[in-house]
Amino acid sequence: MKQKNLYNKLIGKSREEVIEELGEGFNYYQSEVWTYNLKKDWLGRWIYLYLCFHDNKVSRTTVGRRYQNKK
Repeated sequence: MKQKNLYNKLIGKSREEVIEELGEGFNYYQSEVWTYNLKKDWLGRWIYLYLCFHDNKVSRTTVGRRYQNKK
């Protein structure tokens, strides 16, 4: 999926840098996972961008309908 590669550029960025690029959204600042609504699919379900933080930097990005914690 092309969308996944678009958001890999966020890896290594701080929370402040993410806010500058994507906006605040409805995320709790201290949370380890932030969520952004990207678009709806043809069935009307939301597709989300998930940003996982470690030490105040984005460590992983995931695009999908639901978050899967893969370690």
